[in-house]
Amino acid sequence: MNAIVRFIPNMFTLGNAAMGVLGIVLIAKEEMILAVYCVLIGLVLDFFDGFVARLLGVQGKLGAELDSLADMITFGALPGVILFQMISISRGIYFTDLSQWTTTDLLSCSVALVVPMAAAYRLAVFNLDETRRPHFLGLPTPAMCMAVISIPIVLEAHYHLNFYYLLSDSFIDIIGGERRWDASDYGVVKLLYSTVFYQILSVVLAAMMVLPIPMLSLKFHGLKWKENMWRYGIFIWVVLCYIIFVIPYTDFLPFEIGLIDYLIWPIFILGYFVLSWIYAIFDAPKTDTNSNEIQS
Repeated sequence: MNAIVRFIPNMFTLGNAAMGVLGIVLIAKEEMILAVYCVLIGLVLDFFDGFVARLLGVQGKLGAELDSLADMITFGALPGVILFQMISISRGIYFTDLSQWTTTDLLSCSVALVVPMAAAYRLAVFNLDETRRPHFLGLPTPAMCMAVISIPIVLEAHYHLNFYYLLSDSFIDIIGGERRWDASDYGVVKLLYSTVFYQILSVVLAAMMVLPIPMLSLKFHGLKWKENMWRYGIFIWVVLCYIIFVIPYTDFLPFEIGLIDYLIWPIFILGYFVLSWIYAIFDAPKTDTNSNEIQS
């Protein structure tokens, strides 16, 4: 019975890994939005494996190793596959047989592979790191994955586009005219069909995962403001995003805001990055203590 109890948290971790594999399969089946749901389920399972382990008092090395392996699949490999596919879409070769790809096509898409490579390196390093910090050192793989999966969400759920087909600028202009897009909408859509954007994004996210940049952790230490000021800052940012971009206050304001809807996702993530960079510059502690906590 004791062995069964000790294995319960691992079931959550293995479920996370299963969601990652299923998500990759769904991406290959042109069901990228369903793959996003797999990631979200994986995030929930990733939270509860550690929570249940602490609740049952059964934390151990096996759980830590499994957690990193599961994170590598769901939050490392899967976003790399999404970026690879988005680059192929932006080059208009998504439906082209692989045998007809040029060397330039393959190399262009392969830039996305730096993301799972950096994720694997990050997870391996932190498996060996026994240092306790009040923050993450480098961008956590789940946060990186959240940034990547926001792309298909914005294209399909917000702009209602079949993003598997490359849209020309002239066709985007026609759609935008019919749907009354403003200049920012045109800019966002054209950016999300840009090969260079995805290549730069891949390199930047990979670098942020491995560079020693303090990034805010969402783990609260009690409820006092002083110890959790920056974490409360993230919470306040979420509330502000909701108030400004989700609640339709246009009837009460003298100007038109409009609803950003699903664009709130990348806006929230960008806010997390900015708050983390401000924290890193002005408030990140310089000393650490020892711990065996794994930072994904």
